[in-house]
Amino acid sequence: MKTDRIFWGIILVYIGGIILLENFNMIDFSWRYIWRFWPLVLIVTGINILFAKKKTILAIALVAGVTVISLGFITYKGLNNDSNTGITWSNDDKVEVERDSKELNAYTETYDPRFKIVKLEVSGGASSFVIDEYTDNLFEANIKGAKARYILKKTEQDSTVSLDFTTNNNKDFNFKDEEYSKVKLFLNTNPLWDISLKMGAGKATFDLSDYKVRNLDLEGGAAKFDIKLGSLQDSVSLNAETGVAKVVIKIPENSGCLIENTSELSSRKFDGFKENEVGDYETPNFKTAKQKIYINFKGGLSDFEVRRY
Repeated sequence: MKTDRIFWGIILVYIGGIILLENFNMIDFSWRYIWRFWPLVLIVTGINILFAKKKTILAIALVAGVTVISLGFITYKGLNNDSNTGITWSNDDKVEVERDSKELNAYTETYDPRFKIVKLEVSGGASSFVIDEYTDNLFEANIKGAKARYILKKTEQDSTVSLDFTTNNNKDFNFKDEEYSKVKLFLNTNPLWDISLKMGAGKATFDLSDYKVRNLDLEGGAAKFDIKLGSLQDSVSLNAETGVAKVVIKIPENSGCLIENTSELSSRKFDGFKENEVGDYETPNFKTAKQKIYINFKGGLSDFEVRRY
């Protein structure tokens, strides 16, 4: 047997096993560690290439052994990822951000009632993003992380304001646990929100049930998204484009919802939905509900779930 088949076979079994265990809530794995240890992946791939044409027992044992040991190390780190994050994740989905031990950077944009629509674009590298409280200002952000360097830009046009909240720490990127930034966002509940979140690896927990959200765009590589939508906006559009990610969307029971899933390799769990004639998924009340939510999933090896509450 060729060593490259063994290598890719172990990789696929590993990824499938991790996703399956996460689906049954048996583990909580941080996919960002795959990115963190990308040099290790290069080393393992290089060893496989060197011995790809050799069919000796020694070559097969070496490739299999190095692959298993490397994946075991990544798994260990991925399952023990919250010890230094500065964020406490409890069973009731509440998030507490610790504000001691490191400098906390704060950003604020004051509220102006003439702005009826806010277009917020947030982008960061390896970060944890949280929305679970509102503010009397238009926007606030608290960032914890020694290497976190963010810029807040504002542009205005009539009754619409655009906020661009992005990190500029690419030159100082560091793979140490303590260098991951922890970002807590606070939004005003009065305006209509269009929100875009882009990140490489990390975690996002957004409770948007008290906000009028019209559009929500999520982009992530090795990431976890936990999003709760409300019923204050008649039409909501959510688009999620991911690599290897876990995406959980919570929607109100009385809202009608249509899901378009264009990823064949991803797992999905849409309880309370039925497949329609074109292969999409919708709630039984989709056509009659006043408030409608449109969800589009695009992903590689991702886990998509929609829950009704």
